[in-house]
Amino acid sequence: MSDHDSTPTVDLSEPLRLLLRDLGSTSAGLTSREAARRLLVYGPNELRRSGRRHWAKELAAQLIHPLALLLWLAAALAWVIAAPVLAIAIVSVIWLNAAFAFVQERQTERAVEALRQYLPAKAVVFRDGQRQEVVAADLVPGDVMVLSEGDQVCADVKLISGALEVDTSTLTGEVLPVYRSADAVDSGEPLLQSPNVVFSGTICLSGDSLALVVRTGMHTELGRIAALTERVVREPSPLELQVRRVAWLIAAVAVVAALAFIPIGALLAGLSLTDSAIFAIGLLVANVPEGLLPTITLALAVGVRELARRGALVKRLSAVETLGSTSVICTDKTGTLTQNRMHSVLAWTTDGEQPLSRPDMGSDVSPALTRLAEAMASCNGAVLHDDSGADGDGDPTEVALMAAAAMLGIRVDPAQRADQRQRLFLFDPRLRLMS
Repeated sequence: MSDHDSTPTVDLSEPLRLLLRDLGSTSAGLTSREAARRLLVYGPNELRRSGRRHWAKELAAQLIHPLALLLWLAAALAWVIAAPVLAIAIVSVIWLNAAFAFVQERQTERAVEALRQYLPAKAVVFRDGQRQEVVAADLVPGDVMVLSEGDQVCADVKLISGALEVDTSTLTGEVLPVYRSADAVDSGEPLLQSPNVVFSGTICLSGDSLALVVRTGMHTELGRIAALTERVVREPSPLELQVRRVAWLIAAVAVVAALAFIPIGALLAGLSLTDSAIFAIGLLVANVPEGLLPTITLALAVGVRELARRGALVKRLSAVETLGSTSVICTDKTGTLTQNRMHSVLAWTTDGEQPLSRPDMGSDVSPALTRLAEAMASCNGAVLHDDSGADGDGDPTEVALMAAAAMLGIRVDPAQRADQRQRLFLFDPRLRLMS
């Protein structure tokens, strides 16, 4: 059996006939027997971690944090001056904070697991000349996959026939859908902009196509991103450096104050040398901020939860404060800063200009505007989950048109709309038309 690190040496920019030849496949797909053999050679189509995590080492790192070391010293000195309750309390603070921080770090560093959410559980392929549904993890290079509106792509593929509008934001960050067609000619664009290639982790917004699976698992573009997240070298964040400095400063001040009190207590206060030493140790313990470490950890954890709720992926707690150290933010367009939601505000018909106000316009809708709304809803590939347009699947422009049609009293069942269609011509950017 293979170590699953092999992958077919093919170039996605090659013509389809060369890819089929190199992969030993045909436009009719593979046989089940050949697919099973390739699964053993190439391994399952899934993202995986590059190595095991050592939880004991990670927990130990929390226990030897600079502030934690200072607390350990305080606990030891508290035990020396016969204050066992205080010593136990300080040790409890150390362990509770370490456990809390450890759990939070384990949750925030699951970058690969987060990327796995972009891959579907099933895929439709042609095997033995028959169309069948298989587990997405069983896809292999050379499979011929069926892609339709709403499908999540689970491998890097080259289109054999048909055309698609694809949401590639998971890879490129671009919120606007892109058009991919089997008839498009690759003219040397960067791989992610290839006009006839669709990548793992993207979503088909509209269209139908047959596609040749070229790369699977960790060899896909999404797998490359997952591998990069595993290889990132951890460096101290600005907050960690500041906490380290504070810990050393507190330690120095506490030690100097304690050492200075011994001669002061013995010479000026009339205490014995033993009593002065015990009091100095107590002063040292009192200067250690036992609540600082758990306060920092809790504040960072709250920040991580807030970012996670908004869809951000945070690998470690200390990364939360990085934004506070940022002086310049560079963005390429307003779509990066906005919610990427469009709304129809004005319509032009033979009756003239008509504002599309909210809520439901009711009896104010003219016959011409009603016909326009029917066209907007019928010649559309989006699916609307509510009439506001805030929740819908598909091209942002088409979602806005569906919301406008619903506001004008025209609501279309997506299944019924699909059944009534004889043929669909996807939006052509040159003709500026969908039919």
